[in-house]
Amino acid sequence: MNWSLRGRLILAAILPLFLTTGCWDSSEVNDLALELAWGIDEAKDKGILISAQVIIPSQISSVQGQGGGSGGGPGKPYFVVSGAGRDTLDAVQQMQTKLSRLVFRGHRRIIVIGEPLARKGLKDVLDTYTRDPNLKLRTDVFIVKGGSAKDFLKVSYPLEKIPGLGALKEYDQIGSLQEMGFINLMISAASEESCPALPSVAVGFDPADQEGEGQQDHSNAKGFRIAGTGIFDKDLKLLGFLNGNEARALRWINGQLRKLVVTATVPQVNGYASLEMNKIGSKIQPMFQGDKLKFQVTLIGEGMIRENNTNLDLTKLHNIARVKDALEKHVEERTLQTITKVQKEYGVDVFGFGETIHRRHLSRWRSLKNDWNKEFREVEVSVKANLTIRRIGVTGPSLHLQEDNIQK
Repeated sequence: MNWSLRGRLILAAILPLFLTTGCWDSSEVNDLALELAWGIDEAKDKGILISAQVIIPSQISSVQGQGGGSGGGPGKPYFVVSGAGRDTLDAVQQMQTKLSRLVFRGHRRIIVIGEPLARKGLKDVLDTYTRDPNLKLRTDVFIVKGGSAKDFLKVSYPLEKIPGLGALKEYDQIGSLQEMGFINLMISAASEESCPALPSVAVGFDPADQEGEGQQDHSNAKGFRIAGTGIFDKDLKLLGFLNGNEARALRWINGQLRKLVVTATVPQVNGYASLEMNKIGSKIQPMFQGDKLKFQVTLIGEGMIRENNTNLDLTKLHNIARVKDALEKHVEERTLQTITKVQKEYGVDVFGFGETIHRRHLSRWRSLKNDWNKEFREVEVSVKANLTIRRIGVTGPSLHLQEDNIQK
């Protein structure tokens, strides 16, 4: 290769580097106010109140190690700022007047919505959350049961430096799939078949704190808990809540659980047993008998016996079968109670029954979809649990039992 040709090739390789520019809308990190948790409430003047947990730059190093350390120290690595307006962007603009840096929402991990706004309806506040390319759709959304999002964001949490992220970790600890809340909300809101259901959080560790009616001032409280699931209609208005056990049944049917502990009383032996499952699945089967529609829900689970307070020796296969039968019956009863409650009290399909008809029986769905809520209220549902006990632990009967008390 001669030098003139080599020179032209080198020039062709280098020239694009001089012509390439950076992002036209980029911002320096030092010019951004990073927020990780976002709150939405109804403002007093019927507008929108937006709140955010914003990182304090001088404490940014302590936030990097979110996995360890206590959040209860004197130097909080965040503060809460709010703004009210006619819509979300107007409220954010008002919030911006209180910040020396531009609010950056690209690192947002959680959105919390106050119960009063959720009951009024969410349709008018969601547009900007799907239109802005900087926002992550893989964000979890929670309803603040019995309170406002702003109060929730002000609550300290002993185990996490950023309290808002504590709700995500609590949600993970109960076996729920994370970072799908907003996507599922948008999918359900746009579908003809199903209605949204969002997890709820409540301030305080003691459930008795939430028994009183009306909103309370939680700004000095410490801690919060997962409080079940909020049920919405097609207009995105909150209808009511399922409790923790009912919410787990809903997530099991929807395929949104990855682990679960089931505890049931074993008949005739005066005791109970607990099965910890880490393989969980479900199947919804629509069945037509003439014009009559029925659903068969099958729940599948595999796991290990983690507690046995009966006198049964679980090294015997017939005793394992007795425990298995008790666990399955318990799951079937609790799940059917949850389905019946949603049918009778709320009348909206949050289980995805309509979707299965749409997917498998399109012609039938066309005749049902215009009045699906009424059909859903009246449809007959049966539940079948199929649980597999893979291991019983290191002992058959409980070690504290005397030999003559053990049932073999």
